[in-house]
Amino acid sequence: MEYSKEKCENGNGKSDCDPLNWGMAADALRGSHLEEVKRMVEEYHNPVVTVDGKGLTVSQVAAVANGGVRVELAEETRHGVKGSSDWVTDSLVNGVDTYGITTGFGGTSYRRTNQGVALQNELIRSFFP
Repeated sequence: MEYSKEKCENGNGKSDCDPLNWGMAADALRGSHLEEVKRMVEEYHNPVVTVDGKGLTVSQVAAVANGGVRVELAEETRHGVKGSSDWVTDSLVNGVDTYGITTGFGGTSYRRTNQGVALQNELIRSFFP
């Protein structure tokens, strides 16, 4: 069906042919994203990625994945990471089944082990041979 603004305009600023306003959304995305690309390239070439618990950008993840950058943990996030580590350790000591720590993944999640530390070492070894 051919789009005709005259045929679709309903008089209240919305389109009867585009009730979800996809056209308006597409118009908002038109134009140059040059500044955003420049920022991403600059960020990608930064020698340090700081993990702050607030999020990582695509360029930071790509830089870490490609290697050659140092990853640092922001000081303000250390307490949370320590708390998470303590929880995992306590769970292992107390025999709590925890997905991916004392169990398999996905289709093997029914498998259990009391050798959680050994499982984690094997998982790391399998991902980073």
